[in-house]
Amino acid sequence: MTSNPPLLIPQPHSFAWSSGSFGLHGATTIVLGTQAGAATLFAARDLQSAIDDVAGLRLPIVKSASTNQRSAIRLILQGRDDASDQPDGTGETLGAQAYHLVITDAGATITAADEPGLFYGVQTLIQLVRTYGRRLPGCTCTDQPVLPNRGIMLDISRARVPTLATLTRLAKTLAHYKINELQLYTEHTFQFPTHPEIGKNTGALSADDMLALDEICRERHIALVPNLQSTGHMRHILSLPQYQHLAETEWRWSITPALEESYDFLDELYADFLPAFSVPILNVDSDEAWDHGRGQAKELSAVGGFGRVYLEHILKLRELASRHGRQIQIWADVFNHYPELIAEIPEDVILLDWWYEAEESYPTLKALAESKRPFYVCPGTSSWNTIFPRIDNSLGNIRNYVRDGVAAGAIGMLLTDWGDMGHYQPLSNSWYSYLFGAEMAWTGATTATEVFNQAFGPLFLGDASGQTVTAIQRLGRAVEQPALARSNSSDVVFALYDEPLAGRMARETPAAALEEMIAAAEAAMPAFARLSDATLRHELLFTASQMIYAAQKVLLGQEIRRALGELAADNTGSAKGAARLDSLIARLETLRAELPPMVAEFERLWLLSSHRSEIDVNLQRYAALLARFDAALSWLRGQRARYAAGERLDAELKTYDPGEYLILWDQGQKDLHRLVEVVGRDAVPPEILRWLGLAA
Repeated sequence: MTSNPPLLIPQPHSFAWSSGSFGLHGATTIVLGTQAGAATLFAARDLQSAIDDVAGLRLPIVKSASTNQRSAIRLILQGRDDASDQPDGTGETLGAQAYHLVITDAGATITAADEPGLFYGVQTLIQLVRTYGRRLPGCTCTDQPVLPNRGIMLDISRARVPTLATLTRLAKTLAHYKINELQLYTEHTFQFPTHPEIGKNTGALSADDMLALDEICRERHIALVPNLQSTGHMRHILSLPQYQHLAETEWRWSITPALEESYDFLDELYADFLPAFSVPILNVDSDEAWDHGRGQAKELSAVGGFGRVYLEHILKLRELASRHGRQIQIWADVFNHYPELIAEIPEDVILLDWWYEAEESYPTLKALAESKRPFYVCPGTSSWNTIFPRIDNSLGNIRNYVRDGVAAGAIGMLLTDWGDMGHYQPLSNSWYSYLFGAEMAWTGATTATEVFNQAFGPLFLGDASGQTVTAIQRLGRAVEQPALARSNSSDVVFALYDEPLAGRMARETPAAALEEMIAAAEAAMPAFARLSDATLRHELLFTASQMIYAAQKVLLGQEIRRALGELAADNTGSAKGAARLDSLIARLETLRAELPPMVAEFERLWLLSSHRSEIDVNLQRYAALLARFDAALSWLRGQRARYAAGERLDAELKTYDPGEYLILWDQGQKDLHRLVEVVGRDAVPPEILRWLGLAA
């Protein structure tokens, strides 16, 4: 017996070690009641496979009404199966998704009131088998979730569309950690039979893909909730010639509510999309509808106001969805700007409150709680807009948002994993936050991070030493150093793509922050190299190598600029100065030479997990960086020649032309400035104006 918390994710509501132990052996059986159906048999098969994988024992599954088997693992559904010999405590009535697990010398018994609870009890037993092998310590566990809905949302519309094999692995793994909702954020990456040009050349998923994934999810008690953007973020569709007239403004962001044709079009998309899903819910998204009601519908807005036009649009989406037998979810951000309208939202609309920064409290929850509408809290993995996730931000965001959500009456958590700017980050970067989210949603944010880490290492990473978790934490903190931290992003990825000589990073970033990036990544590599899972190992090692490359690139740019300044006053063309310039040029050539193999590895890893999709968004960015390396080298060689001729060096880079080299959020800011021109400053949310430097 031990007093330590069990190595389980998520931690159970109640758990106690007891004396004795149960030994698995060749005569052990998995016993189901005679009335057990397909769902119970599926859970039993899952347990059977896990024990075979860990212990090398293929335990037979039997159906029996007998209550006196020895050395048995019994799966009991209350109200269906005979439970007359249940150990003390298992006779209590259990709630939805709850289970009771008892391990004694005689065997193990899992009791639940419903099939999800039975499945979750099996997952807990599987984790104990993975920790203890054939000899399971005695224990009693009673468990149930705090939040009934515990979801993950993966962006599949920002250039990367995972393969069905990747999505299958995702669903199976999430189910093991008791996640019961999965959404794939979709703008255009579906093969719409009625509108085939929308998903053309994007790696779009088919109805067959969704049907297969839906079946995989249903077997594991995951609701695969259809997610289709139906208001803003529709630029891909609205940029196609045949749909441009449906754009609200020339910015081509939101679909116009001024034309009935918009709703006929959405109805056709729903008719193509929704039959592949068995869950009677549709997330219509509708967030960040910045130009909605500002163009074709501006006369409607002049009468009723922008908020009312948006509300009427949502009501029409609700009506469309209901024709297809669906209840809708929507992001709540627009209504945060029009709180007076929340009371007019029908009570069956599920509101999704999102925010992706770690805060001490989340004030938007107050209005949602008072509205009596069902709502989720939606934190983020903090894995986008960075090379490696902002781990501490993600953990604080998840923990505090779930904590406040539970207190305010939230019915669920939807942890978001976005793919801004091309979804260059691999899925492996998100697993730590995924499982932490599963932990917080199940327990109501009560588990200490140290307890979670102690279980995450051995259960998910296969590392009981704690070294890999330590490496993940240090890398996460390296990208969040004050010199690199930004709201919703980290400058580490800007360092990778920034202009080699004239870029902001080379001008502004303290060397110490860059050196910590390198040190953290180098320290992580041995731990990552020992990971048994090849996908995790390769993707995390590649991520660490990109961190090192990005920091080295900026440090070299700083060194070159410093050398130019120090040598500018020396017009003698000294051998020492020339050698210094030659060395810097050679090192820049080396970094340039390392870039094409890095791009090739990026592409290879991408294609192992994802369709080719719109990878060119990223490949073009790399190609532009390669061109900047060539320009920098050409200019620097010219400076070397000037120095040899006794001419003054250009220390201020006045003769160096970086061109209009805009990357990542610099390009995004340019696009948003165009939005301000189109809709007017008053129409843009304050947080966007602050980001653009236009706030009063």
